[in-house]
Amino acid sequence: MKRLILILNLVLIGAMAIGACATPTTEVASPVAPVATEAPAATVPPAATEPPAATGEKVHVTIFVGLGTGTDPAQIDSENALAEKFNSTHDKIELEFLIVPYDQARERLLAMISGGTAPQLLGPMGIETTAQFLDSLEDLTPYIQRDNYDTADFYGPAVSLNTYEGKNIGLPLGLYPSYIFYNKNAFDAAGVDYPTQDYNDTTWTIDKLREVALLVTLDVNGNNATSPDFDPTNITQYGFDNSWDSLRGWEVLWAPANMGRPTSADYKTAIINDPDWVTGLQWYSDAIWKNHFMPDSAAISGLDPANGDPFAVDGLAMWMSNSWYMSESLNELAFKWDLAPTPFNPKGERIAQVDADGFSMPKDAKNKDEAWEVMKWLLEPENNLELCRIYGCMPARKSTESAYKASLAEIYPEINLDVIFNAATYLDVPNHESWVPDFATINEALSNAQSQILTADQDHDAKSVLDKTNVEVQKILDAYWATH
Repeated sequence: MKRLILILNLVLIGAMAIGACATPTTEVASPVAPVATEAPAATVPPAATEPPAATGEKVHVTIFVGLGTGTDPAQIDSENALAEKFNSTHDKIELEFLIVPYDQARERLLAMISGGTAPQLLGPMGIETTAQFLDSLEDLTPYIQRDNYDTADFYGPAVSLNTYEGKNIGLPLGLYPSYIFYNKNAFDAAGVDYPTQDYNDTTWTIDKLREVALLVTLDVNGNNATSPDFDPTNITQYGFDNSWDSLRGWEVLWAPANMGRPTSADYKTAIINDPDWVTGLQWYSDAIWKNHFMPDSAAISGLDPANGDPFAVDGLAMWMSNSWYMSESLNELAFKWDLAPTPFNPKGERIAQVDADGFSMPKDAKNKDEAWEVMKWLLEPENNLELCRIYGCMPARKSTESAYKASLAEIYPEINLDVIFNAATYLDVPNHESWVPDFATINEALSNAQSQILTADQDHDAKSVLDKTNVEVQKILDAYWATH
């Protein structure tokens, strides 16, 4: 699982932010592989057939690990054990995990591809990283069709997370659905009922979340944020936070056009000032500056300046995050905690923003048919479960649910684990990390917009901020399509 914390530069503070399965670093490295130079193609070449290896010689398949999780020493030992398991049961293919440190991985991969020695498989990789390598990856659709590969066992639209205009550039390994972590001690002390854990409870809305957050936001005198005596300059406990997430990730809650994608379906028109985006960001802004139940950038930094983890200390009652956060030593917290679903939005819809990991195949790799066989083996239920135990993800296969739930129950015996698995029904597709033209530049513009909302003495009017950002992003899109 994402054991790996990135300090999100968009908030300009020490808030905790984690990109899908990224390793520890102070900033997200820009991709060295080219982002797609064309709109995702609708047609693709047939699956490649490689010449057979010499008699008695095994075909070598290398899995390049380093673009996400998988580089911790304990993980490496487990990966090597899994390779030994494969190699002891296969006579024609030899599997090897090539482990490369995260800060060297992109440059190393580019060198291998340009030098004609591309690895056969890449993974685990998050959606954002996969999208940034879009033009360098093999379309798996012909392999799936050729083998009549059954994807029905994968949760919901998980297979669609890496699909662009019919081009499937990855198969899902693990999911990291989102929900609300809540501090039970904070609720008990405030005399407030815990949030519901029932996904069928339609009273759990974004407005109800706001109502509850106000009640568990306390000032230095113990007044909650609904009290006329509440002092917003001396807050000791905030009711809710989600500021670690990207603007695209936050807006998923509000179900804007194209979900968490900031463009039209053809990627040519910016839609960041869509009414749903404005409503969502204004709620976010008001929560900080008007209702005072969410911390601004300075307050987040002050909650846990050493680790950048607001939920790790007393001072935050509810924290919206993904399942990878459960690997962050939650059993060592000084308070009791549990999980609640993401709320229904004003349209009566629930969307649980999801991060995901998967495997992909470089276009320039040799031995693609053998690589496909390895990929299928890795995603067999037993091996899918084993890999997710190594990486900390929720297996993408539904058939592993009972076994994975049993293993989690040993670690978290007091947590309602149904909240995790039910969240998989509400994945965001298009995903908030999915490909857009000039990926890094557009994300920077969105980060700047979010920073304005989070920072004092800035423009906190969502429509004003998003109107300006929409103009900026439209210029980026126009420049991109003028050359593609």
